[in-house]
Amino acid sequence: MAAGVSCRFYDVMSLRLIAALEDMGVTELIVGRRRHAFLMNESANTMCKQLSDGNFVLYHFGSMTEGTTTPGMGSDIDTLWCDDTVNIMSGWPDWKRGRHNMLMVKHATCSPQHYRLQEIRDDLPLPQTQPIDEFCVISQDGMIYRNNLEIENIVRNHAAANNEPHFHAGPSHSLHQMYDYVLAYRCKKLPTECDSWFNRARPGKWPTTEMLQAARDLGCFLLPDGHCYSVHRALEWRVSPSLIERHLMFSMHIIHIHCYVTLKLLKKDIINPYLNGDGKLTSFHCKTALFHAREQLVPEMWTVNQLYECVMFCLKLLRDWTIEGHCPHYIMDQVNLFDGKLNVDQRNRLGAILNTIIDTHLAPLAFVETDDLGKRLLHNVYTVAIWDMTPRRAVCQKITGFLSVFCNALRMRHLSEILKQATDETPAEMCLHLHSLITRLPLQHPHRHRTDYTLCRLDAVNGVYISRYLQQYLASTAASICLQHGMPIGSRIWSWYSAAIDTDVASTRLKLASMLYCKGDLQMAAEVLEDVEHRYENSVQAICGCHRMGLLNTKPLKLFTELLNEGDIDVTSANRVACCVRFLRQEAFCAPPILHFEMVRAVGDDIQHRLQTERTWMNWAVVDARPFLHYLQYLTFRGLGRRHMKLQAFHALGTSIVDGNRQHQLFHPETATHLFAHCCEMEGRIDDALNLYLASQARMSRNNAANWHIRRLTSAQR
Repeated sequence: MAAGVSCRFYDVMSLRLIAALEDMGVTELIVGRRRHAFLMNESANTMCKQLSDGNFVLYHFGSMTEGTTTPGMGSDIDTLWCDDTVNIMSGWPDWKRGRHNMLMVKHATCSPQHYRLQEIRDDLPLPQTQPIDEFCVISQDGMIYRNNLEIENIVRNHAAANNEPHFHAGPSHSLHQMYDYVLAYRCKKLPTECDSWFNRARPGKWPTTEMLQAARDLGCFLLPDGHCYSVHRALEWRVSPSLIERHLMFSMHIIHIHCYVTLKLLKKDIINPYLNGDGKLTSFHCKTALFHAREQLVPEMWTVNQLYECVMFCLKLLRDWTIEGHCPHYIMDQVNLFDGKLNVDQRNRLGAILNTIIDTHLAPLAFVETDDLGKRLLHNVYTVAIWDMTPRRAVCQKITGFLSVFCNALRMRHLSEILKQATDETPAEMCLHLHSLITRLPLQHPHRHRTDYTLCRLDAVNGVYISRYLQQYLASTAASICLQHGMPIGSRIWSWYSAAIDTDVASTRLKLASMLYCKGDLQMAAEVLEDVEHRYENSVQAICGCHRMGLLNTKPLKLFTELLNEGDIDVTSANRVACCVRFLRQEAFCAPPILHFEMVRAVGDDIQHRLQTERTWMNWAVVDARPFLHYLQYLTFRGLGRRHMKLQAFHALGTSIVDGNRQHQLFHPETATHLFAHCCEMEGRIDDALNLYLASQARMSRNNAANWHIRRLTSAQR
């Protein structure tokens, strides 16, 4: 500590900084919720891909998964897709018959952390002699190597074909600025560049022996990213020990997270603006400093009243590396993380700002605007304690609500990929297909690369949920076949409905009620609808998995966020969400006839004008749960002759469409409008119905069933 600065000052400022960070949502509970949510999505997405005949394992990395972010940071979502069809060989003993084999080759031109991938035959452990596709390159030495341009070409071509933007940073390519996607291969064995990490001295006794042993089993990835100074960048693949780094981050306590987030806030609002685009310090540089500090500092240093000193230690590491011109990768220390990021002049500027921050004892933290950190620090301790209680709770609720909506909606999108496989199947074929998938589910092991108990447990939870969800469609499709042919609904179908009933608050129950209505069992349908209405409280959050819900900008219901269990890290539970109700064409006889128009909504060349994300679900009938509930109530009570209850349902349906407080919970407003218009028809209000259809058409002229309804009504009036 510098002379003239008392320990008391650092103690007080450390406590203030921790209070400010917790007010911003960097708490142990929120960190746990973030990690749990993204690991749940990682497991669910992988499982759905494998059931859809995909051969990829998905991994989430970065701030969102680690819990090392705040709402104001605007962190993106880093996703790695591991192609499980490829066998990466670190040596010839790793060759496997019948697999796409590629051998890691340390070519003379490769820098540390980079390899070439040589194509190897699948029938014999010998090099390929002919290119197997357009991404194979014959080098000057006669060997056939795989270049790293495949994923870039795929994303660029997709973006161009669909007139969508293409975002590119390092090895990541995506169609959305907030998502980073990387396609990679996995090598089960760590390269020799990692050996020194396992053997060096560790004053802080971290990582532990157990952690190091677990790290050896995690292996590494090969990313399509050549070295920035290489003349053969397209042939090089970068070694990434991302799973080890995540393993290390998950071992961190909240004090370490506070330190890392503080470094990132300084980087974002103070350091990089000073550099003014002249090179940049990255979050990975900050994480590397944290790793080294965690390893070098004794455990007694990591206390709440010494946070300031820990942050200063990390900043001094960064400054020293800047002076030396070498920022050592934590696991592969011969790799310089400044390569391609900062030249000599840029390092001089970085060193100057780091010196200023250190010499002023982190005074620039007062100027950090993200999440009002600076303002929070400037309040005295007493004021902070009083001023921040309500905002802290609100911030934590906001983050929790976002995580719940994000994960539940994303899970619905993943499940759509499974259903998409059955688009062209007959109802009988679909039943066999779904039954086969449900049978396979207990055998799915998306994380078979790892033995982590938590991930295995999440796989089991997701397996149960996906099984229930598929049973919803199996039950409805089988019941549709029975209704079509006038057969009774068998006990097995009822058991499938029963197993699927709790996938969420409403969707399976509404499909059951719809089947009962179509079957003519109105009294039982009314009882199911009464149960749904009882469950559908004002705190229930509507969820849509059809890409109509903005995953990053949907504002959850206030009551929904307030009622999420404050002591539970699991925010993916579906017991407070209502997913949109989907009827595939194979389920047509379980859906009210008016929804059949939604299954063939295209007129003329409308299909050519669908977005990529619309090409599957627009062949289905999809409706939000609440309006569908009121529509089924109207039909059922009308059939039962309960006029008063029928009119109540009619007005409730109309209110769900026009009520401004509920419109942000409608993701298929045109379909809800059509249901209300159909009720108007049944009430004899034909002009009102026609006006509703015309209004729907005006808002959405193509791929809208309103076009069919307008033709139907106008032809009937002639």
